[in-house]
Amino acid sequence: MSVQQKNKTKTLIGQAQSFRYSLIASLLFCGFSAFAQTEQIAVKGQVTDVTGKPVANAKIHVHGRQQFVYTNKNGEFQLSAPVGAEIHVAAKGFGDSFTKASTDPVAVQLTAGGIERISVSATGLHHYDLEMATPVNVLTGDSLERHRAPTIGETLKMQPGVHSNYYGPVAASPVIRGLDGPRVKMLSNGLDTGDVSRIGPDHSITADAITTEQIEVLRGPSTLLYGSGAIGGVVNIVDNRIPRQLRAPQTTIDASFNDVASEKSYALNHDGANEQFAWHFDAMDRKSDDFEVPTFTNDEGETASELHNTWLDNSAFNVGASLVKDNGLIGFSYGHIANQYGIPGHHHHEEEVTAEPVVEEVGVFADMEQDRFGLTGELYNPIKGIEQLNFSSAYTDYQHAEIEDGIPGTSFTNKTFEARLTAEHEDIANWHGLVGLHHQTSDFAAIGEEAFTPASKTNSLALFVLEERSFGDVKAQLGTRIERTRHSIDELTVSDELTIFDADTSLNAMSASAGFVWNFQPGFNWTANISHSSRVPSASEIYANGLHLATSSYELGAAYQIAEDGELELAASKPQREVANNLDIGFHKINGDLTFSYNFFYNRINDYLYQTDTGFTMEDLHHHEEDGDEGAHAHEDYVVYQYQQNDVDMYGMEFSLTYRLNQQHQLQAFADSVRIELRDGGNLPRVSPVKFGVEYQYEVADWQFVAGATRYAAQNRIAAEETATPGYTLLDVSVNYEFALDSVDLTAYLRGNNLTNELAYVHTSFLKEDVPLPGRALSLGLTARF
Repeated sequence: MSVQQKNKTKTLIGQAQSFRYSLIASLLFCGFSAFAQTEQIAVKGQVTDVTGKPVANAKIHVHGRQQFVYTNKNGEFQLSAPVGAEIHVAAKGFGDSFTKASTDPVAVQLTAGGIERISVSATGLHHYDLEMATPVNVLTGDSLERHRAPTIGETLKMQPGVHSNYYGPVAASPVIRGLDGPRVKMLSNGLDTGDVSRIGPDHSITADAITTEQIEVLRGPSTLLYGSGAIGGVVNIVDNRIPRQLRAPQTTIDASFNDVASEKSYALNHDGANEQFAWHFDAMDRKSDDFEVPTFTNDEGETASELHNTWLDNSAFNVGASLVKDNGLIGFSYGHIANQYGIPGHHHHEEEVTAEPVVEEVGVFADMEQDRFGLTGELYNPIKGIEQLNFSSAYTDYQHAEIEDGIPGTSFTNKTFEARLTAEHEDIANWHGLVGLHHQTSDFAAIGEEAFTPASKTNSLALFVLEERSFGDVKAQLGTRIERTRHSIDELTVSDELTIFDADTSLNAMSASAGFVWNFQPGFNWTANISHSSRVPSASEIYANGLHLATSSYELGAAYQIAEDGELELAASKPQREVANNLDIGFHKINGDLTFSYNFFYNRINDYLYQTDTGFTMEDLHHHEEDGDEGAHAHEDYVVYQYQQNDVDMYGMEFSLTYRLNQQHQLQAFADSVRIELRDGGNLPRVSPVKFGVEYQYEVADWQFVAGATRYAAQNRIAAEETATPGYTLLDVSVNYEFALDSVDLTAYLRGNNLTNELAYVHTSFLKEDVPLPGRALSLGLTARF
């Protein structure tokens, strides 16, 4: 048996064992549920406003669980809950309310104004967004539908503290407080998406907002639950693929057309239940041509009004089912994604000029597929002292090939398994919290011209604890995590003369935080959070060694050093953990017609890992002078960028305000700013500019009108070899009309983006001079619910 075959066999065995452990754990949940008994009661009630008018579509949520129902058109609801459980009631345009589960009918009256509390599933302890010491954005409901875009980065870019690393309309990841890539964890229902979007900016995220219920953004270090890859923040994309509640069958269908790229999108979402069995199905399909832009001149002097090679052909579906009982649930899901999209900015080998007829060039495109299996179990009050046991796991098989001239060039594969087990305990000396185990493995490989990082296996195991306690008007939130991560590489080619077998890097990381929420008077609070976080560098940051066309560079990891003659060698010292000490302070007003939120942060990061210009080009590297790779020589003028470590300071602010003039009129404003400086002088590249904006909403009868303007300031604080980026303003408008046909509720919508057709370059993009934002875009759509 060859070495490759042996490695493949070991990988398959490891994946089978991981999934077997996941299955065994879930079966144990089923076994426990046969003995665990929790007294449940049927809670019935009605939600009205202060005039007694029923409030439809109010969300009724049992605190401490991810189960909820919505009120019908008469404001009525029914659900099961433990005796005395806290019931949270929230609705758009109203301040929320709390009540207790009782056998008597519950009457809830909501007052207009205030901020609706939203349960954030990514927090671990069922916090509402207004009760967290860590800053959070939650995009849901009408706001999510209004900002929906083909990529998660573009969907979230209007949120305070969030920007996009825009690689054209085809791939864009969120930038949180100036950080992206391996420092921002991308999650699907609390578990890693399992794609390779954090390795290269031209790799798309395997999630789509079109079938999503809400998107949660934790700004700042979130390593306690999610590991060292979340030192910059977390984006959690939440859907209902594993149903957690029994609800009457409901179906949503959406169809839309966007003229800026002749984009056609379709989505279907269906949930239902029968007795104790719940199911879910969703599917989407999106196709577009190349995107139109305001006329511009790229860095090669070419004039264009269309972004070449930015077409999309995306489809996906998810199916899931759960057994939901009063004392717990177990659920399974399967999802499949098949995406093809053009990759802008890939200037591959120059073709020899001939007398043959000119044939229109087909650009390089990505052909991506992913299969994802999920298994989840929840058990309520299984034994004395334990309120809830939670188990979640996912196995993901990801692959994509970059196709040039009909032939696969570079291929990427990533097989991951992740599992998390938590036990939430009852109060101990008035402290309430949980303890958990988190395990994750990945098997990554890249083959082809753009395989700039070697095949690697990563294994991590962590133990974490979260606790909270109230001291009068002050709630304290504490946590700690210990993590061990190992990167293994079977074969590491340093140069033509040096190949290393079985290269391993193992590092420990420890994180801790202390947060406080002080409700010093009704409707106002101060928040503070101090955290110490560690990040283990990713395998690509350590071992990258190759051409990266997406960034028009040659990338070298921190494991190497370049000799004076251009020969590559292993570095004398190993890369260290990034260590961040972060302070967040917030001031919030959450009641009344005027609400606002201020957040200020300072983050001091030691051994920050970033790319810097080495002064060498590919032509200078000996192993590219001597090999026969024509593709490499075609890009011999590319600069060699290497990961190095330095100390940096980050600081900034975020602000949001909502002023409800009356039932029909509402104003919103927001702003954010971040500075990232090397402690020994200088700036980091691609740092987000200052952003601020305003939005006006008007609602009357069945109509809703929203108009907003967002200003991105010029970015002149730049790194060496980086160019400044001019500012720009985006004007967006949305109009919705709701009506009904028989038993079908319909919403027709018209949306306009960048209505002034402004030429806008994104400073955080690797392709800012070649790929401006799309021009004026009009979207027309229809949503049906029945």
